[in-house]
Amino acid sequence: MSATLITTQREFDELCSALRSAPAVAFDTEFVSEKYYKPKLCLMQFATDEVAAVVDPLAVPDLSAWWTIMAEAETPIIVHGGREEIRFCFRYAGARPKNLIDVQISEGLLTRTFPASYKNLVQRVMGKSVDSLQTRTDWEHRPLSDDQIEYALEDVQYLPRIWERQREQLTHLGRTDWAMGEFEHLVDAVAAESDREGWRRLPQANRFSPRELAVARELWNWREHYAQTIDRPARVAFRDDLMTEVARRRPRTVRDLNSTRGLQRRDYQRVADEIVAAVAAGLELPDDLLPPRQNGGKTTQHDDVLTKLTSLVLADRCAQMNIALSLVGTTSDVQDFVHWHVTERRRPPAPELMQGWRATVCGDLLHEILDGRVTFRVHNPKSGNPLRYERQEAPG
Repeated sequence: MSATLITTQREFDELCSALRSAPAVAFDTEFVSEKYYKPKLCLMQFATDEVAAVVDPLAVPDLSAWWTIMAEAETPIIVHGGREEIRFCFRYAGARPKNLIDVQISEGLLTRTFPASYKNLVQRVMGKSVDSLQTRTDWEHRPLSDDQIEYALEDVQYLPRIWERQREQLTHLGRTDWAMGEFEHLVDAVAAESDREGWRRLPQANRFSPRELAVARELWNWREHYAQTIDRPARVAFRDDLMTEVARRRPRTVRDLNSTRGLQRRDYQRVADEIVAAVAAGLELPDDLLPPRQNGGKTTQHDDVLTKLTSLVLADRCAQMNIALSLVGTTSDVQDFVHWHVTERRRPPAPELMQGWRATVCGDLLHEILDGRVTFRVHNPKSGNPLRYERQEAPG
């Protein structure tokens, strides 16, 4: 499949007219994220049964026709690991994608592999090899070479056929609703990113006192504003480990600040007063407004034992159903489940493993095991799923 490189507004608008009437559109982007506060969109790739095109967004002034399609049209938009494409849609359309399909997710519902790379997915589903030589290319550099354009096209050209085959398998297994629900779950997760308390994920923040958390929050908010002002990635503007150390030390003067190793760099010295001011704002916050410690003392030794037991059952269950464990749940998800079941007295909201298709896959089983209504034993140690589950008779 040869690609058309689109560099004019007229060509782009004509392409969007064709895409709007297509039964489905494969979509991918190339971008530069390591130099800017927000990733810079450098290339857009599209494929349908009849059209293949690569668009240069640095040359086309108005891309709104596409973002309108992605946000409003019923046309299925097929992506692979589409988190960044979703972010671009929120950023440029101000809305969520209306009908997104992510073949990386659907693969995790059909095999035990997640997240599957595009190269491995194409090899498994299509039996074809794709080039990976341009993985580290500078997509911002112009002009683009023919090899870059062909590589970019390869990132979308197989997506429609991959989804077609996956959809058949999902239908056969009765998992289509699972996939559709998980696509929406991915979009929800991206939509919630701006609302997350990112400062709580700083190194060692789970050990911070409420006062240290307040300082960390002020430093985090200052960094976001500063990074946006200089158009640099936030972690480049001010490193996470340094933010953690400053929140812990809580310097009240620039002199105190400079006693922290790593803060003598010239670019940090230029904003030293701002850093100290952010610390002061956290220190001056009234006690009743301090952020609470999250999950303080949440995991007990009792919980830890049950978490290991539950994780074992979860892994076996996923193997039994040929579904990716890493898609179903993480260790943190299992910890949340155990804590909710044992300590929270099963109050709402239910944890992730007890919602939607995850409850069908494992949540109900885990619930019954922790209740003692189902037991398990090793049935065949050489099997891919060696455990056997047995329901217990209710005491009569």
